[in-house]
Amino acid sequence: MNKRILTIQDFSSVGRCSLTVAIPIISALGHEVIGLPTALLSTQTSGITGFTFNDLYSNMLPSYDHWKSLGIKFDCLYTGFLGTLDCVDTTIKIAKDLKNSGTIIAIDPAMAEDGKLYKIFDKKYYERMVELCKLSDIFMPNFTEGKMLAGLSMELEPNKENANMILNILNSNGFKTVILSGIEDDELCGVATLNDGMITFQMNKRFPEYIHGAGDVLSSVFIGEISRGKGIEQAAQIAVDFVYECINISVEENFDPRFGLNFERIIPKLFTSK
Repeated sequence: MNKRILTIQDFSSVGRCSLTVAIPIISALGHEVIGLPTALLSTQTSGITGFTFNDLYSNMLPSYDHWKSLGIKFDCLYTGFLGTLDCVDTTIKIAKDLKNSGTIIAIDPAMAEDGKLYKIFDKKYYERMVELCKLSDIFMPNFTEGKMLAGLSMELEPNKENANMILNILNSNGFKTVILSGIEDDELCGVATLNDGMITFQMNKRFPEYIHGAGDVLSSVFIGEISRGKGIEQAAQIAVDFVYECINISVEENFDPRFGLNFERIIPKLFTSK
């Protein structure tokens, strides 16, 4: 049965990330996707200057309240990059309300990379994001974010041993379903999944290039697949394999990594996935 999924993220018109990735990918997997944008940007911001930015925080709660007045219900809430404290606080309110009605809450914290918070965020933002993460039924951090939520401040290599350590700590802290991305193992990369106390790894070939937006593609495929009834591990492997194919064709076509993956060339495979 197809699901209705609410996703709260920014809308970057150019750059293949956030809502411009989540909406087409999850729709291709057969679900109705409702996008609630936190901001409108002309482009994504990594490696690009001169972009425009319009904060849409003031539209978030009125939109949600309007949907409630129409009796619209959601099977899953999937959050990505939020950007401001106001947007995080509003998302917490929405997540709490939806959780009380049985909606699955899936959180991608989208706040840190390469061992540190994004430069636009401070301790207060981090603390509020932790509160949101604790509401999650499915937690989807990258390695840096997972390490932070596990309370680890030392430098760690993103290998299987350290992934096991992070996931065991998160499990003891109440996170029961976790998809930890950015794990490397020799020539492979992928995710480590925690599910019912069991840790497994879903991997594919590693590319040396930094790929903007790959994490958004991964999370969107994963959410779409679990919403179709796939198990956590199977959905994670499908997502990892899809990202690999997107990167492969993007590299072959000499793409500009600032503008994201050419996922449009691979998306037809989602229509026929079992």
